[in-house]
Amino acid sequence: MAYVWRYLGNCELPSDIADAIKNEWETTLKNERERILNALQTKIPDMSAFQDKIADASSDQYEAFLASVGGQWDRDMIVTKQRVKLAARYDAWSNGIVNAFAEGGTFETNVSAKKDKFKELRRVIGAVGHKALGSWNPVVMGILLLRGDTRPFRYFDANDNFDGDHESALDPTKGRYITPSVIAQAVQAVVIAKYADEGGLTTVRDNVLSNANSILAGLIDFAKLSGYTVVYELSWNDTVSNVQVKAELTSKT
Repeated sequence: MAYVWRYLGNCELPSDIADAIKNEWETTLKNERERILNALQTKIPDMSAFQDKIADASSDQYEAFLASVGGQWDRDMIVTKQRVKLAARYDAWSNGIVNAFAEGGTFETNVSAKKDKFKELRRVIGAVGHKALGSWNPVVMGILLLRGDTRPFRYFDANDNFDGDHESALDPTKGRYITPSVIAQAVQAVVIAKYADEGGLTTVRDNVLSNANSILAGLIDFAKLSGYTVVYELSWNDTVSNVQVKAELTSKT
């Protein structure tokens, strides 16, 4: 055994997500309808605010986005049309949000209509689990184990394997700071890699994981205890067609 301890976890995707999750999403979002409308109207109370915070802000970024387009595009006309058309849209925007966020309006209708599509969240759940339903999954468990947290052991299932003598591998303060970033980066990679694999884009899939590992390695290197060699990385497990998370304390001095 060439390590102090090693955790391997496969991010198995559920075929669907629990109805309780979909129903909670629908109810919570509908209950936020008035607050969302009030927030929009507070931030954008008039045409001047719309021009500054939406129209000009969007047009400035759009111009920057198209700054290097090739000569086959009439860039100047494209950005001009976008700027002048958006600048005159305050009344349409204002009326649109009032109608959309009215009780029983487009917002509530679309939330209910899209509820079944919320099952795509299963890719995220496969990576992190859902604590309210009693599941913790590899992306979260891997970083918590590196921090010395023993709670993940209570949630192991057939997708999890641990070997060695567990101990913390990360500085307690720095480990806490990087945890959200590690989880965010790993979840993004798991989700995109799974989509890529489903589309037969295996090279894209592997590049996504490789690029994510470079970022994750930098985060872990920042937080590891002095003299420790620590790994948190993602790989594709062809035997189960899912991303595998490895968290490992390789050595210490």
